[in-house]
Amino acid sequence: MKRLIILIVIISAFGTLRAQQLEQWTQFALNEYTINPAVAGVDDYFHANAMFRNQWAGVTDAPRTYYLSVHGPVWGDRMGIGGSVMNDVAGPISRAGLQLNYAYHLKVSAEARLSFTLTGSIMQWSANGAEMRLENSQDIAINNGNMSAWVPDAGFGMRFTTKKFHAGIYIPQITNSKLQFFSDYGGTLSEMNRHYYLNLGYRHDFGDDFALEGNFFSRYVSSIFMQEFMVRGIIKDAVWIGVSARAPMMENPISAIGMMVGYQFQNNMQIGYSYDFDLGNTKLGQVSNGSHEIMVGIRFSKKNAQPIIPADEL
Repeated sequence: MKRLIILIVIISAFGTLRAQQLEQWTQFALNEYTINPAVAGVDDYFHANAMFRNQWAGVTDAPRTYYLSVHGPVWGDRMGIGGSVMNDVAGPISRAGLQLNYAYHLKVSAEARLSFTLTGSIMQWSANGAEMRLENSQDIAINNGNMSAWVPDAGFGMRFTTKKFHAGIYIPQITNSKLQFFSDYGGTLSEMNRHYYLNLGYRHDFGDDFALEGNFFSRYVSSIFMQEFMVRGIIKDAVWIGVSARAPMMENPISAIGMMVGYQFQNNMQIGYSYDFDLGNTKLGQVSNGSHEIMVGIRFSKKNAQPIIPADEL
């Protein structure tokens, strides 16, 4: 009976957070690896990105996500590798894991490439019974129980790239692995739901000093269909200001609005901040103070390896 109570609590929590099984980012276009690992190795240098998101500030037990990724080319420009570690905490439930990927790039023309990727991941789902509010507070099995389960999974993706345009699809958690905390109970209804991602991006340069970049991201999981639009203006490839909108299909026209700013230092290091808030026509918009997100990225590029003293002055 105690295990049954635990399962009901956990399944109820997962049902509430079903759309949040995988992390959500407002600045997804600044680190495309988070939504499509097929980007690994497209550039001729390695990327390292750290991200933090405090979602729905002011709401008790709202998600907090920590993320670190590294990816780049290997063996010329035909292959890429990458990996990421993350930790997503929502009250008494947390998800931590490691993902690795391999990408292969096929040249379609002088400026176009078609990329494919396979990913493998291992995730640890945890639930802290001591942090759950229970009707029977004397239930020792729950009060003292830290439950966890390791779940392997895989993903597949494709990406088409030109100089100014890219389009990609990615399917994470493709195996729909079951989430089971007890080895002697096989009737769990919890699973790692398969997601379907589509992302598009286009950049147009107005001379050397200004560019506009637009990005679209669509995701579908378990009857939840969410669209995100983002536009940012880039000044001298250094400073950017952007806005975004998030809209669930067939529901409210726009459920959340976001704003972002960022700076790139000498084509080497970039930092970005975004703030998005749910509109008042949603329940979250009535109780949340918005979501904060910080991104720091480093490019390990040979273009940045300039000598301190020019060669002609030596």
